[in-house]
Amino acid sequence: MFIGISQRLLLNESYYELREALALDWGEFFRENLKSFLPLPLSYEIDFKAYVPHLSGVILSGGNDLNALNPNELSLKRDAYESKIIAHCLKNDLPLLGICRGAQMIAQHFNSTLKPCQNHIGTHQITTKKGAFEVNSFHNFCIESLGEDLKTLAVAKDESIEAFKHKKKRIYGIMWHIEREKGLGESAIFKKWLKGVK
Repeated sequence: MFIGISQRLLLNESYYELREALALDWGEFFRENLKSFLPLPLSYEIDFKAYVPHLSGVILSGGNDLNALNPNELSLKRDAYESKIIAHCLKNDLPLLGICRGAQMIAQHFNSTLKPCQNHIGTHQITTKKGAFEVNSFHNFCIESLGEDLKTLAVAKDESIEAFKHKKKRIYGIMWHIEREKGLGESAIFKKWLKGVK
């Protein structure tokens, strides 16, 4: 079984060609943290149902903005694909983890409020029940409030929501990039999600 991971969409600048991309950091992350698992890139041109029999969990990766926050062709295409993934994970109780944009996508699905934010590029502190941690940060939009199905797990100093979980399903969202430097300074949330995968 594999953990599926969605990819960002890129437009080649020198000639028109849409491309899927996954940061190289993910390869090292999978090797070090998911030894018995392999990433399964999900093509936006292949129906997600084709991958379902092979998956024990799904990660919605970062990159791109949500179309509701920054309307464009790439975001619209990615939103449509990842909406199907969320719906399937909900219906079939498949563990789902959203990273940065992926967390925003899950939050939006559950009627949360997102807004532009300042000082979320670089590093900043988050607070959980276990204390304060420094995490990396690469987003211009943050989660202001959660829909009623979601529960806050971590907040930033500006009170934006940095991590959350679904109250009943094995669905988590993390706004920092676990695959990058300083990504697992707070690893408890990722480990809780991974326990559901195993």
